Amino acid sequence: MKNEETGKTPQTFKIKFTAQMLWLCIGVFVLCGVGIALSVWRIIKYGIHGFNDVIKYPFLIAVCVFCIVLMISLLIKSQYIVDDKHFTTQYGFVKSRFIIKDVTSIVYNTDTKKLTLKFGEEFATFTVNPEWNEQLVRALLAVNPNIDYSFTLTNVPQNKK
Repeated sequence: MKNEETGKTPQTFKIKFTAQMLWLCIGVFVLCGVGIALSVWRIIKYGIHGFNDVIKYPFLIAVCVFCIVLMISLLIKSQYIVDDKHFTTQYGFVKSRFIIKDVTSIVYNTDTKKLTLKFGEEFATFTVNPEWNEQLVRALLAVNPNIDYSFTLTNVPQNKK
């Protein structure tokens, strides 16, 4: 979607999830599937006889469906967006927007493969696919060339004699 003022298309960068995060999402899918199946089985086997049953089983099914939708949106629509004015982080339905002109420096940590954006005394750390770190930094520098870009080096222990 092009920006109406400048006609430029915002650049998007997909968030790379760790293996632990992917396993957590799989765990949520499994637990929600079990919760839905158990609720449907109890409704079929025992029926709905009281007010507690009317509240309990549909509520559990609704919570499980909500968690599944949340995980799917997290996996599909997690990205960073750089446009003419803003750096936007989007994790599913949750968005955060930062003004690029307020960014004072970017530090790339070579140990953790993460970017840290500093806004004066405040900062935010982001994980991007390592192949896209340079492209993301260049996109931010294109909007605000006054950003100080640096990186940390790995501390290598020296041999003691």
